[in-house]
Amino acid sequence: MDVLLRAACERLVTADPPCCEPDSLASEAGIDPAVARSLLPSTEAVLQNIAESALRRQLDHLTRRLSGLSDQTPAHQLVELGRAYIEWAIENRNDFQVLNSRMIRGTLDKEEVNRYHNALQHLTLSMLTRARDQGQLRPDMDPMLLSLVSRAFSYGLARLYVDRQLALWEVGDPDEDEYTKATAALEGFADLLLTNWRRDQPAASKA
Repeated sequence: MDVLLRAACERLVTADPPCCEPDSLASEAGIDPAVARSLLPSTEAVLQNIAESALRRQLDHLTRRLSGLSDQTPAHQLVELGRAYIEWAIENRNDFQVLNSRMIRGTLDKEEVNRYHNALQHLTLSMLTRARDQGQLRPDMDPMLLSLVSRAFSYGLARLYVDRQLALWEVGDPDEDEYTKATAALEGFADLLLTNWRRDQPAASKA
């Protein structure tokens, strides 16, 4: 099945995606059409499997990155979550494009998508609330709103990188690679919202 899904994924990320009908994918991948149809009986099944596989890989990537940060402050964890998302998009450009494709959006199970977004919202909200409680976030800031803002900012940076548009938006060193630009922008954004999130910063005064 993997070879069929890879062939379909490569089609979906083209400028004008062709149909992902199982028989044509089988022909392209050199697989018996009957075998292909037994694994993926319809175009809808192809699209759903592609999307669900990409979503699982994204969650695995984020989970692995966060698993080693339990000893860090919540503000630092939040920044690393954004960095992990951008890195995932960079390393998995096709997955990122697939998950944000109009052809795909209607095929994913809505409950699964809602669980995914609710889990990310709960995670970022928890980090922001704990950051506020520890004095790393202004007390007048709404963690719920900042959860949306921080996720949207990370998504926007990833989108610019994947679409190769980041250089048009950034006026820094032209010789600097785009990953460095993206992470610098993320850290600059964090500096606007958070205090003492960098590990080399002194602890905030409680006076």
